[in-house]
Amino acid sequence: MTRTAVLTRSRGQSVSLLQTLTTAGMEAFEFPLIELAAAPDNTLLVQVFAALKRFALVIFVSPAAIDFASALWPKPWPASVPIGVVGPGSVRALEQHGITAPLRVIAPSSQDAGQAARYDSEALAAALDQALGLASFSGRTVLIVRGDGGREWLAETLQAHGAQVEIVSAYRRMLPVPTSTQWARLRALLAGESHAWLLTSSQGVRHLDQLAQTHLSETERNALKRSPIVAPHARIAEFAYAAGFVTITQCHACDTSVARALLSSTG
Repeated sequence: MTRTAVLTRSRGQSVSLLQTLTTAGMEAFEFPLIELAAAPDNTLLVQVFAALKRFALVIFVSPAAIDFASALWPKPWPASVPIGVVGPGSVRALEQHGITAPLRVIAPSSQDAGQAARYDSEALAAALDQALGLASFSGRTVLIVRGDGGREWLAETLQAHGAQVEIVSAYRRMLPVPTSTQWARLRALLAGESHAWLLTSSQGVRHLDQLAQTHLSETERNALKRSPIVAPHARIAEFAYAAGFVTITQCHACDTSVARALLSSTG
């Protein structure tokens, strides 16, 4: 029996997971729920990078933030400005754009007790506190580079410790337009083939519901809501449940944990 994982990350963001799933003998079907594009105006990003040394810390919230911003930041990156990122995907993205040791990159460690394979704002805040001390940012300025919108928790936490936080968008998220081939494959899965969805953001859940309302029949929408869902964060799992999905597995964000959950969800 063929088991299929429906991967909904933006194009190009599932390369390592695809390899992990292939090794595990699972088929992968990419059905992106978010399309990324450069911010329509990068004037502010150019301005902050022109004065990069005034920041005590620069945080990139995702690999996409790094990719879209990389052409604009100064080369070489000033050694006096540490970088904070949420997970290993962002660490790899920084390396691909020339940010390597001895430049300081702070990220949640998979070896930290109680934080194994947890990659989110809370884990990054803990890593920053351990490495630099959140109180050290009091009266200093921190730059957060992200997409259009997103969680405010990290900015609010830094502000609570006295930091001045500037937030700049490097990219925007849009609703994708799936091809007829993608819709045909999805309908075949919903007709009874063994599969599970990986939903990696609350906005992706919203986009899936929006696409389903427009393109799927009532029978197909009901089948979709019964499909197994894998969510790498409690917030996403809660959002999926509120959207009407009934079989939800929460896992850690690392590829190994995600692949294990997808395999388990498809029996």
